[in-house]
Amino acid sequence: MDKKVIITGYGVVAKELCQFLFTHGENIKRKYGFGLQLTGIIGSSGMLYKEEGIPLERLLTYGLGSKALNQFAIDTGMELIEPIISGDVLVECTPTNIEHGEPGLSYIREAIKARMDVVAVSKGALVHAFSEINKAAMEKGVRLKFSGATAAALPTMDIGEYSLAGCTITSIQGILNGTSNYILTSMEEYHLSFSEALQLAQKKGIAERDSSLDIKGFDSACKILLLTNGLFRANLSIKDISIEGIEQITSGSIEEARKRNARIKLIAEARRVHGQVQVVVQPCEIEQSHPLYTVNGTNKGIVFNTVEMGAVCVTGGASHPRGAAAAAIKDIINLYRI
Repeated sequence: MDKKVIITGYGVVAKELCQFLFTHGENIKRKYGFGLQLTGIIGSSGMLYKEEGIPLERLLTYGLGSKALNQFAIDTGMELIEPIISGDVLVECTPTNIEHGEPGLSYIREAIKARMDVVAVSKGALVHAFSEINKAAMEKGVRLKFSGATAAALPTMDIGEYSLAGCTITSIQGILNGTSNYILTSMEEYHLSFSEALQLAQKKGIAERDSSLDIKGFDSACKILLLTNGLFRANLSIKDISIEGIEQITSGSIEEARKRNARIKLIAEARRVHGQVQVVVQPCEIEQSHPLYTVNGTNKGIVFNTVEMGAVCVTGGASHPRGAAAAAIKDIINLYRI
């Protein structure tokens, strides 16, 4: 039986998600016993809705955003309507806003009221109102997944929830932002200043023109916050995290670390201390023996320290919208697989 999917937002991740559904839809149905039917996409100008499924092959020939949805509706004789939050699962892909969580927060609230499961790719709503969302989901008996919001293609929540089920996680350490990691790696490998490495990242399309969320540590802070609240059952906010970015790191700092056979990495860490959870994001020197020492370029990595299984580390994961889309598909599959 098909699962009806609604996507909010139609940026690069949402379009990659549509591409994934079009390319892999039949394989998912054969392998897992259910299909995924995209019935709606909500943009800023209205909702593209088709009960029997939006024709993805044609949609994918258009561009991004509400402009593409508008033109597609005109060309196909469809109308953009007021949003209908109805179906099996909502995939939240609107732009991240950590100050108020909108518009994603309102979409998630409506989905939960409609007893839809929620897969969040955008971090804003969860960072702003995790406790509220989680409580509402439990009360309505719906499920919440957010792999795409916690380092996208890197399996972070999955390791904590499934691979370490029953274990006592004492701390989580991660390189969770590919842009900042690329900048630090470039400073070391090419002997660049911070500003030169940032410009290189921007030239290659790795860093946004305004990359402040990445380099100031806020993106990493959002991700470790969600991991902490999700895996430690904490109730923290972004204000509870000590955050320091990499903009003050100099080429001299990098060279001094190299002389000590160490590297500077932006580390996001959550740790249990005397029954409390402490969360910090800051540049750290890590030695060659550290599992994250070799995580370079745009790669990411995470280490779970546990009482029963010791340290468990996973690294890699594509820093690309396709990876975030694949994480959302994975979450949907894990909701409904038998």
